[in-house]
Amino acid sequence: MKRLLFSLVFGFLLLGLAQSSSRVPPGWLEIPGPEGTMCSDGSPWKFYVSPGAANKVVLDFQGGGACWNEGNCNPQTATYTRVVQAGELFLAQGIYNRLSTANPFYGWTHVFVPYCTADIHWGNATVQYGQTTIQHKGALNAKAALDWLFANRQSPDTVFVTGCSAGAYGSVMWAPYVMRQYPTAKVIQLGDAGVGVVNDAFANTGFKNWKAEGALPDWIPDLAAARSEASKIRLPAIYAAIAKAYPKNVLAQYTTAQDNTQIFFYGLMKGEQQPSQATAVEWVQGAIGNLAAIKQASPNFFSFVAPGGQHCVIPRPEFYTLKVGDTTLLEWVNKLVKTGNPGDVAPPR
Repeated sequence: MKRLLFSLVFGFLLLGLAQSSSRVPPGWLEIPGPEGTMCSDGSPWKFYVSPGAANKVVLDFQGGGACWNEGNCNPQTATYTRVVQAGELFLAQGIYNRLSTANPFYGWTHVFVPYCTADIHWGNATVQYGQTTIQHKGALNAKAALDWLFANRQSPDTVFVTGCSAGAYGSVMWAPYVMRQYPTAKVIQLGDAGVGVVNDAFANTGFKNWKAEGALPDWIPDLAAARSEASKIRLPAIYAAIAKAYPKNVLAQYTTAQDNTQIFFYGLMKGEQQPSQATAVEWVQGAIGNLAAIKQASPNFFSFVAPGGQHCVIPRPEFYTLKVGDTTLLEWVNKLVKTGNPGDVAPPR
């Protein structure tokens, strides 16, 4: 519970920083979204670019919760972000520390895709939940950022696609679009704290309400079933299909072994306002199962599992200090980017 409270406090700190000033974060350009893009409440959407090397790009999807029914889409809840916020950029920690030469992405172009649509960057729907209308337009927003990237960085040799929490799901959904656009580039995907443990009840409401199937890369045959029926979407199948279609590229996941925020949202899927111990155990077992299933089907997939319950690492100072066994996360990410084969890391049992 203490770790969950810390994660929530960290999130509110980001919110406060974002709301305390309307200025553009130092070193970043603000780009208005085109017509059709918007946040969950209909407010304008925009994205940010920190210019750098033309041949090396970070494509980064922001996190910020989700909603899928009248209870958790109510504006009084704190389960999703409603407007564009850029707190990570103001804090400038983790991969957002653009001045540190220790940053594996020092000097790279960094495209930051804000998240405010409550649909893990996958949606294209307008849904009425009781008295609340939610614009689940995450897919449209993501495509707008991709359009800018493809027009302005036409031939990068390396693209790192990542995201924290809901952004982890954005990173895996949109990575194959990057792989198709840049067939000769090395594309590395790293999902941070989004291992895809869901139940059937959520799949039959959340994915369907968001019309998430529309975001699936329709040129990959192994995703055809989910493309035709949203309730069939499962993260291991998405990873396996992408890994098979693009065997020369690399896919990866980071998570803590008892991620409190992921457990919290899994509890919401089961109708629990606070997750029970049994739910926490189910999530842990599901996370282990998902990572194992992806690895079994995908030799170009790697995972880094840290002990504890902290949610997300790429926006935090721990990105530079975290160590599991003999391997630091920083070393692992550097190897992931440079060699494409960092190995799998997990805490001892």
